[in-house]
Amino acid sequence: MNLLGETKDAISRSGHSTDDVRFVGSRDGELGIPWSQAEPVLDIDYDEGYGGQEIAADLVVVFTDGGFLRREEYDGSEWWEYEPPFRGPETQKPFKLVKLTSYRTRLLVEINYPMEATEE
Repeated sequence: MNLLGETKDAISRSGHSTDDVRFVGSRDGELGIPWSQAEPVLDIDYDEGYGGQEIAADLVVVFTDGGFLRREEYDGSEWWEYEPPFRGPETQKPFKLVKLTSYRTRLLVEINYPMEATEE
């Protein structure tokens, strides 16, 4: 698999173009280069199939709208996954608990508002 081609395809599938790329770099933002410099860096072939992961796990493509592509991996198979920009509601409910209370409570709302989480 060619990483540059895969990345361009993932950018397109996310509804963006390379003009929308703010930077390519590390997920923590410490390392980053503009798309024009990233193209030759990404123009490499790698084995995306099962086995060992070959591409840096923290590599991201960040868009100007706040969305980004992140690397995902399962048993050495790797791919891009799109993460849309975070757009929360105007108001939020407060919470005080973050620890799971049972095997059935996985979400913050289930832990803090169990009655509301089960209502449908």
